[in-house]
Amino acid sequence: MLRNLRSRLTFGVLAVLTVVLVAAGALVGGVADRTDRDSLDDRLRRTSELLDVAASQALQEGTPDLESDRRLNSVLRATGSSLRVTFQGEGLPGLANGAPFPKVSDLPLGFSTRERDGRRWRFYVKELPASGDDVLSQRIEAASPLGPLEERQGALRRKLVLIGLAVLLATGIGTWLSADLVLRPLRRLRAAAAGIASDDDLERRVPVAGPEELRALSRSFNAMLERLGRSAAERHQALAATRRFAADAGHELRTPLTSIRAALSVIERHPEIDPDARAAMVGDALAENRRLVLLLDGLQALARGDANPVERADVDLAGVVEEACSAAAARHPGTTLRTALPERLVVRGWEPGLRLLVDNLVENAARHGRPDGTIAVALRRDPDGAASLVVDDDGPGVPEEDRARVFEPFARGSAVERPGSGLGLALVAQQARHHGAQVTIGDSPLGGARFAVRVPAVAADDRSTLGA
Repeated sequence: MLRNLRSRLTFGVLAVLTVVLVAAGALVGGVADRTDRDSLDDRLRRTSELLDVAASQALQEGTPDLESDRRLNSVLRATGSSLRVTFQGEGLPGLANGAPFPKVSDLPLGFSTRERDGRRWRFYVKELPASGDDVLSQRIEAASPLGPLEERQGALRRKLVLIGLAVLLATGIGTWLSADLVLRPLRRLRAAAAGIASDDDLERRVPVAGPEELRALSRSFNAMLERLGRSAAERHQALAATRRFAADAGHELRTPLTSIRAALSVIERHPEIDPDARAAMVGDALAENRRLVLLLDGLQALARGDANPVERADVDLAGVVEEACSAAAARHPGTTLRTALPERLVVRGWEPGLRLLVDNLVENAARHGRPDGTIAVALRRDPDGAASLVVDDDGPGVPEEDRARVFEPFARGSAVERPGSGLGLALVAQQARHHGAQVTIGDSPLGGARFAVRVPAVAADDRSTLGA
């Protein structure tokens, strides 16, 4: 019952209006009843005053004014009222007017209400002023039936009830029809949400229209959809990275594992093998093991970079490059590493990702340059605010036809002879993509390859995530 908002809105309005109408009806009825009773009491008081002179004259002289008595009698009979003068509790026959006075006794002074023969009466009693030494009880008593007044009150109450029912009916119909117009934007919002749910399309947005409350609800709903979309994209991204990791690991790790197994199997089956041959096979197995570790580390870094979007922060890129160059110099003591770095160059990004990018560029230059060769690393701020990183080596370079392919996982240039995992430049491309950077390959003045990375300027209040 009352499952929809339209019914609840109509019921709520009718409930409130019913309370208001009942209170208003009770107030109107009470005011009307008090007004009628006050009017009746005032009429009884004024009527009793009409007998003041006649009663005094009758009591003193015994000769009432008959002409005045007839006029008063006609007025009282028209209203159904009664008026009499009493002396020592007994009514004076010549001073009784109107309808027959009800048979009651012991009426108090002032106003009172009594019931007689199934009818309710309103009485007013006052004493006549004493004359001379007369101290006997002389009173004027006026009576009027309450039936006509109560009938008018009943008729008024019935009219109020009928008017209230008509108002409730009209209000209910009007509220029901108005609720259809008021709730129409909400139905559109519900239809849009149902369409998004049925199509599983988190890229769609509900229209922001209608009253301010509905616009606020639409904006909140769109914000929720945006968060759900990001969450779904991150989940799909993580799942894709996991699948790619599993596929790449299964493909690339098979060869070194097979080689290690073959070497160990030969050593196990031929314990008498020549020590030099045994040492050579052990060396090969260790080399394959190192390659295996490098592959696993590279695959893990690649999957982690795709699966884990992170928040941007202020990063001193000059400090990152300096640390990466120091670490590379320690790994390759025979290589000459020249740097041209500013004291500080701040960009917005993910520091571990930028360090991964620089590490792999410098390591790639050291590994594929000439033995004990030279590497040049330069960092500067461009006029448009972007940061430019250039890494030069003196190796064989990258042929132009291979420059797009070398950024793919496990891809190697045709001129490359040095061992490697084939994942270094793939990691560089991945982190450059996450940071909105561009990576280009050209010819180095040192005779080898030049890798240039341009990190765009990002507003200081940008808090968007990386890797999304």
